[in-house]
Amino acid sequence: MTAAPQRRLILFSGSGISADSGLDTFRTSGGESLWAQYDPEVVCNFDCWEENFVLVHDFYSKRREELGKVAPNPAHFVAVDWEKRYNAELITQNVDDLFERAGARYVMHVHGFLTAMRCVACGAQWYFGYRRFDPAADRCPKCGRVETIKPNVVFFNEPAPRYAEMWRSLESLTDEDVLVAIGTSGLVLPIGQIARRCPATTVLSNLQSAESPSDDDFDYVLHGHAAEIAPKLDALIKALMES
Repeated sequence: MTAAPQRRLILFSGSGISADSGLDTFRTSGGESLWAQYDPEVVCNFDCWEENFVLVHDFYSKRREELGKVAPNPAHFVAVDWEKRYNAELITQNVDDLFERAGARYVMHVHGFLTAMRCVACGAQWYFGYRRFDPAADRCPKCGRVETIKPNVVFFNEPAPRYAEMWRSLESLTDEDVLVAIGTSGLVLPIGQIARRCPATTVLSNLQSAESPSDDDFDYVLHGHAAEIAPKLDALIKALMES
């Protein structure tokens, strides 16, 4: 007798999952998002980031300093528990390290990593931590250049090398599997469209207290802050995975 294949669980997350840790989201319906305070065409545009070198590094230095002062919230720990219980695949658009600090073994960061740097001249990548970038002291450890160092974050108009891996994973889901989306606006990656086409059972958890256009694309929808509804979400996932 052939054993049934193990049911898969994929968590796809956006900045909303880290909002309850105290990190600003890039896009929200209100005026507190980062893109309401900064022009993304200036601080996150691969076509002109070198022209705005000082402003770009100041923006991401502030993000690293803020990240170093916060901690994972219950939603991160629930996700890590899913990884342990169900071998869940954690895919995130976030550039923070809160999943890792909560104990995750492996996270697919499709938009890069805030605490790392990359040299566009020689391709070197290295851990940088939570400190500010200092052009007078910080150089590429491989080629020694300064002006070609950028945060290891995927900018607009820059290739996202992990997208191919992400799409392979999402497109391999079957009707036996579960896809959970937490805290993503769907403006960068169309999570509603992804859910609509996905044969898996789909669950949406977002920050908005009211219904959103994406709600109809999911089988289950939970509204509210990720950390607050983490126990309810965990109970739902347990029921779906162990049914």
